Amino acid sequence: MRIFVLSLVDSTERRKNVSSLLNEYQLDFEFIDGIDGRKKDPTLLAQYDEQAFIYNYGRKAAMGELGCYASHMLAWKKCVELDEPIIIFEDDFRLKQGIHQAIDECKEVISDFHFIRLEDGNIKPQYKVKAQNDMTVFNYLKVPQCATCYAISPVAARKLLAKSNNIAFPVDVFIRNVWVHRQPIFSLEPFFVTTGTDISIIGDRKRNQKKSLFTRLMCIGYKIRNVTFNLGTQALFFVQNKYQARR
Repeated sequence: MRIFVLSLVDSTERRKNVSSLLNEYQLDFEFIDGIDGRKKDPTLLAQYDEQAFIYNYGRKAAMGELGCYASHMLAWKKCVELDEPIIIFEDDFRLKQGIHQAIDECKEVISDFHFIRLEDGNIKPQYKVKAQNDMTVFNYLKVPQCATCYAISPVAARKLLAKSNNIAFPVDVFIRNVWVHRQPIFSLEPFFVTTGTDISIIGDRKRNQKKSLFTRLMCIGYKIRNVTFNLGTQALFFVQNKYQARR
């Protein structure tokens, strides 16, 4: 599987570290020049649905978040353009011995699952879907945040792109809201990718912005909607996976 790393052109130190790390593990890769939302590109701002973002996430977006979302969209478009599964890294990650096995297993199962997280993260409810060669595919009942590393097929890329005309979430929160895009999110474990310790360049993401009573009520309503719809969608995925496992 081809590997692509999302990185800003002027992030020279990060690019140097990425190149050194992936070369150390003898992994070929290509950079995708990310979009710097801090430059407030008019096209990017036109995609930003500020009201929906506030209702969904309790605050306005940091400009860097918009750029991060748009950068992942570039990778999804690349996946569709190539018409083949790819692996996407953000440029702040660490690797462990065993990453080659994880990539090899991804090649075997990506056409069945379409979106597979390869990064370690907070433990979330999940259930086993498939086990082989000392690795296990799980389906998340609650998807962790962060989008540091994942494998994606053109099937999943098209689903995510179809629901990204308006940016109403941070990209990782959009991914975890499976009811929006209807793409189940899987993991392949054990994990051999972890998030790095570099300082984020996205910007201030604190939820301390002042909100009116109406906005607070709308935020509560949207949260209830998202939780409820996610639970319903995950229940449907669970039934589908159990049915397919019995065939």
